[in-house]
Amino acid sequence: MNQNILPRLLAFLAAAPALQDLTLGVEEAGPAPGTGGLWPQGVTVTARRPDLLGGVTLRCRADFTLRLCLPLPPGDNAAAQANAGRLLALESWVAAQSALHALPALGDEPATETLQAENGRLERVEAGGTACYTLRLRAEYTETYKEETP
Repeated sequence: MNQNILPRLLAFLAAAPALQDLTLGVEEAGPAPGTGGLWPQGVTVTARRPDLLGGVTLRCRADFTLRLCLPLPPGDNAAAQANAGRLLALESWVAAQSALHALPALGDEPATETLQAENGRLERVEAGGTACYTLRLRAEYTETYKEETP
């Protein structure tokens, strides 16, 4: 599978308006507020189509978990609402970018690629006034493999 997906997806997410003030990495996020981490959850081949010349086209689905650690002082309802709004804004931005075909090239047919951000939720609240939120990201893309001829 394409090993460039993770850095491309991370760079794409760093451009999201809802994440502008966060430091994103490929790592566990937190507990420091203002950090985010992207973790791959695996790739599933959803369709396999061989051709007459020995090549194979695969339709793939890659799942990721995005963890965001955001400030949440105890009892601060305004901060809780702002954090929830940030998750919704990110989900909406990803949906818009996918609809506009403005995604990073994840596979061999960019016009058929999709990305979803969904299931944003509060995962845990740390004692120091930080909340950890998670979102699921799902990318669908196509990879083509051709038989090498000597």
